[in-house]
Formats: sequence, structure tokens, C-alpha cells
Amino acid sequence: MPDAPSIPRRVVVAAHPRIPDALTEAAAINGYLKERGLESAVGALDDTSLRKHVKNGECDLLVAVGGDGTMLRASHLGAPFNVPVLGINMGRLGFLIQFSRGEWHSALEQLLKGEFWIENRMMIRAEHRRSGESLGSWHALNEAVVCRTAAVRPVRFSASVDGMQLTNYVADGLIAATPTGSTAYALAAGGPILPPELRNILLVPIAPHLSFDRAVVLSEGTSVSISLHS
Repeated sequence: MPDAPSIPRRVVVAAHPRIPDALTEAAAINGYLKERGLESAVGALDDTSLRKHVKNGECDLLVAVGGDGTMLRASHLGAPFNVPVLGINMGRLGFLIQFSRGEWHSALEQLLKGEFWIENRMMIRAEHRRSGESLGSWHALNEAVVCRTAAVRPVRFSASVDGMQLTNYVADGLIAATPTGSTAYALAAGGPILPPELRNILLVPIAPHLSFDRAVVLSEGTSVSISLHS
């Protein structure tokens, strides 16, 4: 049986800089934590000094105050340093967020008593290559998408799995999503919903035209290559 996670003592509270009242709510959370003897820093999610706390290993918990987009950005910041993220919803949908703005008092009270667990979510790594040269790489909690530009015409491309060609597509694009991302763009494109604790890659074509139109679920560790032909 795995050991219970330790209670965090150093917390960074990061708010979406453009959501009304997010910074105010974040300051209230920061004050609550300090009253209970925790080390806590607060600011906007894009604040350089705040991000340094996470990158320098001075943080046991990242509290993200905002919407789903804030949670995605917080995951990009915390994941490379194994910092767990707790979301407080100040946005609209809050698919990725556990608590609303009226629930954080009780949520933090439970957390400080040790009544919590850490849920591990799979992320994917996407790399953009052209003529054999890497133009950049990124980690994503939701999905990577290859799609057409503003030109209103379908794109021709192929998808390979672990070096073996899977199929060809004529479509507006192709989504490679995690189980977390299965409720985002992939769902809007007609893909299935996967339980977030799974570790699969989901391929979903966007508006396919007379070509393969089914979602494909791949196993963890699969390497997917999407090549453009038009």
C-alpha cells in the first residue's frame, strides 16, 4: 500500500491575471494559509518571481485560482518539478477543477488534516519537426493538434504508430489527446470520453472528408507521428 502523501508546508497561490476577482480570492487563500503557519506566496500565474518559487523547489503545492485554462497553465509549470496542483474555480466550466470559490475553506481544512490524495494524470510530449530538424517540443495535459490554417480546405496527412503507418486522413485536422483531454477538443470533435486515470492516447480526426472517421485509442508509451502531405 503506497504511503500517504505528506501535508504541504510551502504553498504558491497563483491566479489568472485577467479573471475578475481571481487575485482577490488568491490573496484571501494566501492569508488563510499564513494564519495556519504555512509558508505561502501569492501572485498572478505569469509572475516571474512566483514561478521561480516552483522552479527552485520552494513549493510543495500549487493552488491555481481561475478556470480550466489556468489549470492547464499551472500543470505546465508544476509537472516538471513534481508539484501537485489544486484548482479553485473562478471561471465557467471547471472540468479540471475540484472546488468552487465557495468551497476552498473546507477543502484546505481537509488538506491540512491530511485528508486528501494525489491523482496522477498522464501528459504527452509533442515535438514539431521539419526536414529532420526539431523546431520545438512541449508537454501537454490535454492534447496536441495538427490542423489547417485559415484556408478553408481539408488537409491531407498520415498517421503512424511506433513507426508503422496507421492510416491516411483528409480532414481539417487530427487531435492526439490524453484521457484528461478526452473531455475537451476531442469530445467536441466526436471522440469518446475516457476515465482520467487511464493512460492512453486518443486519436480523433476533425471533420474528416471521405476518409477514416473513427477515433483510435492507443496504449501508453505509444509514439505517434503525423505527417503532412498537402
